[in-house]
Amino acid sequence: MKPVLVILLTLSSQVLAAQPLHFFGFFPSVSQTGVIHSKFLYNVMASSTVDAFDRTIENVHYPATQLQLYIQPGVIYNLKPDWTAAVGYAFARHNLFGLRVNENRLWAQTGYNHPLPAGRLTHRLRYEERYPLNKKTDSQSKATLFRYQLGYNLPLFDSKKQKHGFSLTASHEFFLCLTGATNSPISSKNAFCGENWSFVGLGYTTAKTGRIEAGYMLQNLVRNPHRDHRYLHLFQVSYSTTFRLDDLLVWLYTPY
Repeated sequence: MKPVLVILLTLSSQVLAAQPLHFFGFFPSVSQTGVIHSKFLYNVMASSTVDAFDRTIENVHYPATQLQLYIQPGVIYNLKPDWTAAVGYAFARHNLFGLRVNENRLWAQTGYNHPLPAGRLTHRLRYEERYPLNKKTDSQSKATLFRYQLGYNLPLFDSKKQKHGFSLTASHEFFLCLTGATNSPISSKNAFCGENWSFVGLGYTTAKTGRIEAGYMLQNLVRNPHRDHRYLHLFQVSYSTTFRLDDLLVWLYTPY
C-alpha cells in the first residue's frame, strides 16, 4: 500500500507543479505576391508576434514585449491551378522575455486545394531547417521539422458571379519536430508534435487592393521536457495583396 501512495503523491505533485502559461497579444502580418514569369511567382511575408500585457506567474515577471519578428521571402511554382511548390528563406528575431535568439531558416513546401460541396479545403506540407543563434552565448544549433496545415475557406458570396466579398476561414497547423536545437529553448524538441496553431476568422477580398482578414489565433507550444504548455492567445490581422511586376514598371515609368 505504501509504494502505491508514494507513486500517487509523486504524480499529484508533478501535476500541481505543471503550470501552463497564458499570454495575450497581437499577431499582425502582411503578404505580397507577384508574378515573375509564366508559372513562377514570388511572395514576401512579414509578421510580428506581440505579447501585449505584463504578467506575473508564480513570482516570475513576464513583461510585455515583441516575442518575434518574422520575414519570409520565397519563390512559388504553379504545378497546376490547384497545386503549387515553393522554396525560400526566412529570418526570425526572437525575444523570449530577455533571451534573444536570431534564427535563419530554409524551407520547401507544397500546397494543394480542392473544392467541397461548400467552400474549399487547403493542404500545406512544409519542411524546415532552422539555425538559431543564441545571442547571449554566441552559440548556434540546428533544428529540422515538418509542418502540416489544414485550412478551410467558405465564401459568403456567389463566387461564380463576383470575385470580392466576405468569407469565413479556419485552419490548424501541426509542427512535427524531427531534431531540436540545443542552444536555447527556441526550436528545441520537447515533444514530437511540440506545437499547434489554430485560427478562425473573417476575411474580406476587395475588388482590386487585396484581402484583409481578422480573427483569433491560438499558438500552443510544449515549452519544456516536463511537457508544460505555453499558450499565446492572439488577435490576428493580416493583409495580402497581389500585383504583377510589369504593372509596377508601368506605374514607375508613367509621367505625371
